[in-house]
Amino acid sequence: MSDSREEAQAINKAMNAGKMYFKEKYDLNVEFTRHKFNPPDLGTDIGLYGYLKGDTDTEVFLLINYETLEVVTMGVPKELIKR
Repeated sequence: MSDSREEAQAINKAMNAGKMYFKEKYDLNVEFTRHKFNPPDLGTDIGLYGYLKGDTDTEVFLLINYETLEVVTMGVPKELIKR
């Protein structure tokens, strides 16, 4: 990531895509509170960490490619997954 404006845009895009992913796939409303970029030599992924809205004790995680917005993996308590 070259500059802070570009980084902020990537973070916002990834967070919005992540919120939509949880809502559409699992009908969960999440809030992301922090992020961590993978080192550039490992790709263009960003880890998003947060919780369910209204339940700060239930943590969620999403690893998403910030260029393609493809979800790599996610973590949420399995009892919340209705599939």
